[in-house]
Amino acid sequence: MKKIIAFVATILVFNFIHAQQKTVRRPLQPPAQPKPQPPQAWLGIFAGPHLNFLDYYDKVATIEGTNTNFHAGIFYQKNINKNFALQPELLFSIRGGKINNIDSAVNISLMNIELPVNFLFLYKQLMMGAGPYFAYGIKGKLKGRKDERNVYDATASFERTLKRYESGGNFMIGYTFKKGIFITAQFAAGLTDIYKGDGSAPHNVHAKTRVFGLSLGYRFEIPKEE
Repeated sequence: MKKIIAFVATILVFNFIHAQQKTVRRPLQPPAQPKPQPPQAWLGIFAGPHLNFLDYYDKVATIEGTNTNFHAGIFYQKNINKNFALQPELLFSIRGGKINNIDSAVNISLMNIELPVNFLFLYKQLMMGAGPYFAYGIKGKLKGRKDERNVYDATASFERTLKRYESGGNFMIGYTFKKGIFITAQFAAGLTDIYKGDGSAPHNVHAKTRVFGLSLGYRFEIPKEE
């Protein structure tokens, strides 16, 4: 009888130890899905009005004129990380100003191809940026009451003649809405002298442009290459 009890006890202990050693099967977990990455590159178009300032000045006096016109262009934006991006632009812009003298007035329009390069700071849907710009005048008009002249030709515009090349600094702030629509405000100031003249004005005369503008645009993501 003692042998039977000992045999049964041995079987029970063996079954208990074996049950404890069994691996507990866990339900299969679905593979983790990678988090969607934010877009890294964009293309966009924009256009809008702007207010122009044109200054002729020397050490004694400044003659300043203003007028309004428009700009339109395209841009490429490459995100460096979550908060910083590089954004070169290519645009057509009409700068200039209306110069009012005592007995006359001339309206100067400078039709430029411009290349601003902005370094952007991004925070959610807000963007702020600054950088240099480079401009080339493809056509310039100086309109008086009775005639129209080429502002880049010294034989036509005399002491008001200007140079075609200009460079300066560009500053902007903007906000991106849903579906890629955005609005920006920008200020660009020329830092190089664009005065050429015809040799009749004093040598210390200089000229520069400034622009304050608003833009409405649309951007879309460039798909990543796999």
